[in-house]
Amino acid sequence: MYLEKYKSALQWRWRLKAANHEIIASGESYYNESDCDRAINLVKGTTASTPVYLR
Repeated sequence: MYLEKYKSALQWRWRLKAANHEIIASGESYYNESDCDRAINLVKGTTASTPVYLR
């Protein structure tokens, strides 16, 4: 399982993917990358060892 952060148009988004690369969860879009990072950290609070990949 891993988190993926990416830019879509002018906004930042994140999604949680399973080992088989299927999307398990995703978040809303954020104008600021730091807001997206904050949301990722909230998700990581329950899955602390999950890596984050920038796409």
